[in-house]
Amino acid sequence: MQNIVRRKTLAAAVLIAITAGGAFPAWAQDYPGKPIRLIVPFPAGGPSDTTARSIAEGLGKVLGQPVVVENKPGAGAIIGSEVVLGQPADGYTLLMASNVISTGKWLYPSMSFEPVRDFRAVAGVFRSPHQVAVAPDFPGQGIQDLIALAKREGGRMNYGSGGSGTMPHLGTERFKQVTGVEMQHIPYRGSAPANVALVAGDVPVHFDIEFSVQPLLKSGRLRSLGVTALKRSPQFPDVPTLDEQGIKGFELYSWFGIVARTGTPDHIVAKLNQAINQVMETPEFKQRLTALGAEKIGGPPAAFEKMIKDDYRLWGEVIQKANIKIE
Repeated sequence: MQNIVRRKTLAAAVLIAITAGGAFPAWAQDYPGKPIRLIVPFPAGGPSDTTARSIAEGLGKVLGQPVVVENKPGAGAIIGSEVVLGQPADGYTLLMASNVISTGKWLYPSMSFEPVRDFRAVAGVFRSPHQVAVAPDFPGQGIQDLIALAKREGGRMNYGSGGSGTMPHLGTERFKQVTGVEMQHIPYRGSAPANVALVAGDVPVHFDIEFSVQPLLKSGRLRSLGVTALKRSPQFPDVPTLDEQGIKGFELYSWFGIVARTGTPDHIVAKLNQAINQVMETPEFKQRLTALGAEKIGGPPAAFEKMIKDDYRLWGEVIQKANIKIE
């Protein structure tokens, strides 16, 4: 009799488990039940915007709901971030994030939120190394020539960037800390004006993002002393890495990825991650990245989260040592 009761109890438990297990996937499949907003905290037309639109188009097809891109530029990506944080943590408002997720709190101590705490990683999308761009008549061929010239100048040498707190700015500060050279920062209002100044000879060097500077490099109006990756760029295979030239382990990337508000349910993040990775495997998206001179990140949310946190620690050290603050 006890065996019969025990078997009935076990059968009931198995039935409950099967029912519950079947209910969860159905619940997960309910998302998305309406259009999704993808906030881009940068102006329309740039690489992050055009890539976001490519991702959005593909996501709409995979998820069966429109993904609408909205540009909310300003205040170093803070405005767009606040738009996302002002919405429920339900996966219907996402952010096309950049390195600012890792650097923002260090640069803007009075920021009303903590990016690493208040956002959770969904999927890394792409990253681009930087090229150490100089004018054609720069008196040197490689990164060691730049170091030697900067040391001879004794701190009088300038470098350009697209603005204070940008990755070209922070990356050059890290380069200074690693090599011991001194250079003075000249910020411009964007990468394009900084490169105009470089072509004109107003500044001698700009550690610019490859996808921004590549037209000038390919046209010969600028040339590169090195690329800030551990392997050479497919776009510029003749340009050696800084690692090859003696700056061992030096890497600098500008990256973009999609994040959601902390508190967004795991099953929604998992579904978005799977869909984004699926879009990134399409020939159309791969072709877009090749044209940008960028490389796909992809992978699970945990890998993207680790990248963000590693960057947070690295750039925190650089920013504090250089005493950079933007208010």
